[in-house]
Amino acid sequence: MTMKRILLLFLLFCGGYVHAQELDSARIHYRQGHRNVDVLFRDNRTELERFIRILREEHGTGRLENVVIRSWASPDGANRLNEVLSKRRADSLKAYLVRHAGIPDSIVSMHGEGIAWDMLRRMVAASDMLYKKEVLHILDHTPVWVFDESGRVVDGRKKQLMELRGGRPYVYMQENFFPDLRSSLSVACYRKSESPVTISRKEAEVKEPEPALQPDSVAETTSEPATVRQEATSEPATVRQEATVQPQRPTVQRLAVKTNLLYDAILMPSLEVEYRIADRWTVNLEGEIAWWKNDGRHKYYQVATISPEGRWWFGQKQGNPWHGHYLGVFGGFTWYDLENGKEGYQGEAEMVGVSYGYMFPIGRRFSLEAGIGVGYMHSKYEEYLPIDGHYVYQQTNRMNYFGPLKLKFALVWRLWDTGKKKGGAR
Repeated sequence: MTMKRILLLFLLFCGGYVHAQELDSARIHYRQGHRNVDVLFRDNRTELERFIRILREEHGTGRLENVVIRSWASPDGANRLNEVLSKRRADSLKAYLVRHAGIPDSIVSMHGEGIAWDMLRRMVAASDMLYKKEVLHILDHTPVWVFDESGRVVDGRKKQLMELRGGRPYVYMQENFFPDLRSSLSVACYRKSESPVTISRKEAEVKEPEPALQPDSVAETTSEPATVRQEATSEPATVRQEATVQPQRPTVQRLAVKTNLLYDAILMPSLEVEYRIADRWTVNLEGEIAWWKNDGRHKYYQVATISPEGRWWFGQKQGNPWHGHYLGVFGGFTWYDLENGKEGYQGEAEMVGVSYGYMFPIGRRFSLEAGIGVGYMHSKYEEYLPIDGHYVYQQTNRMNYFGPLKLKFALVWRLWDTGKKKGGAR
């Protein structure tokens, strides 16, 4: 961390205590619509136990100078209610620290910051979400409230975000960013230390804030009274102070396991595994096998296929990288033995082609995928006749084919969450 950022945090949280020389912090998260401290939510218990232990020790030595609490809310709900909510969260945390750490009430100061717009802006900027530039433009150039000449609210930042692209970017932010906007950050300032100005390692790693109280869930309208006009200009300045907090990355399922229902229906069981290597790139490995035989008449239905594929995704729905369109390039090998009791064909084939598909959700972890693949296939096979229990070789042929090679309607199970800290995001 640079000295500039260290100095910023120092001045931010310790204010006029220019003689303070050390900082420790704790990040506390809240459930949506709640203000009280919940030690069972996320990693609150661990954070509070560590921070309270520090406060007791430093207060006992006389080094504790000041404790500053800053609290936030997410854009969910009415702005004025969320402003009240953030203040109540700060008040609740203050009471908790005073009671459990045994520190004087007088050295704890509180600041309810309202909606953490600046924090949300940093999260968006650090993400790979769809329509990122449009979201940033609204956050940077649209006031919280837009008034007409009569002083009536006619538009606003949240309204534009909710209407952007049919609301898909807003839904994505609700699921992935808002939970980390509902939080309180407590910073302890010390004095009488001979060591240089430092910030605890815990502070450097602290995450963006997260949600918790009834105002968060209250529906907001653009008709809020003109008395909140000041909010449009004063809010950004208060939230900007969280400059060093790092955003939490959205939870993403890296792995998907699938079965092609069309192939299953024709008694050729299929299994696919797809792994996400980047936000828009995946690799897929597909396999099918049908190894059926009827010894009564020497009938064979034996096919085995393996096909690797690389995919590029676009037009994802609801901010989920799995839900949308994709284009792919695939190859593959097939081994087969097909015989109807009168004649048989045994051989192998190689194929290469391109694919197109679309995946859409049917549940929290389940999706359906429809797709098609076209390309070139070359096959070398032997013709034979089943005669008196023997297979009589006839000739060897070759076949070149161009056209559809794959048809898919698959059930998808997405698993292996990444980007989630211990305790869960929601």
